[in-house]
Amino acid sequence: MFKKIISNTALMLVLSTCTAYAGTQIGATRVIYTEGKKEASVNITNKDASPYLIKSWIENSNLSGSHFIVTPPLFRMDGNQKNVIRIFKTNNQLPTDRESLFFLNITSIPASSTEEDRNTLQIAVRTKMKLIYRPKALMYDIPETFSQKIIWTVNGNSITGKNSSPYYLNLAQITLNGKVIPMAEKNYLPPMSSTTYELPQGTSKIGVLEWSVINDHGGKGNTHTAKL
Repeated sequence: MFKKIISNTALMLVLSTCTAYAGTQIGATRVIYTEGKKEASVNITNKDASPYLIKSWIENSNLSGSHFIVTPPLFRMDGNQKNVIRIFKTNNQLPTDRESLFFLNITSIPASSTEEDRNTLQIAVRTKMKLIYRPKALMYDIPETFSQKIIWTVNGNSITGKNSSPYYLNLAQITLNGKVIPMAEKNYLPPMSSTTYELPQGTSKIGVLEWSVINDHGGKGNTHTAKL
């Protein structure tokens, strides 16, 4: 018997080499699905001796319709075993001049095999990672090369980053005069668009801005600077 999922408990682990929780390890921090690719896959390893129920699904960012499917969407993973979830593109069309963003969710639900387990609070943990669809026309550039071209402007108590490239630029960190600017879940700049962030209280609006982006492999790129 598997424990009830506590839906409001979730962890987003996006900067480590591989994502691990409650004995279950995921071998990716993001998925890049290039146009024409037959499928994309994500490895999952159960490091515990006890089984888990693995549930996976995909959320659209701001697009309607179903564009990807995950298989298997729900399966039991026994102790010390490995498995693979596969992602397939449907026939629904996506923009060909820019990337499209989705989110892959993987939930690990611990099993209860003893009476002691049944009387213990077990927490199901959800990992949410970016799934980026990249058209063929964009396969010849590296998104990170556009990070230094971000245009930043300060307006009142906020700062806006403008991304004129066709790629999603995933930000690792932004600092102004050494103070970290919180990004929460808005840790990316959409293609041909912009994102606005609130400045921490007491931050000087004049000085040196520093930022870096995350590459396709989940690593941190070069730090760029600009004077405001």
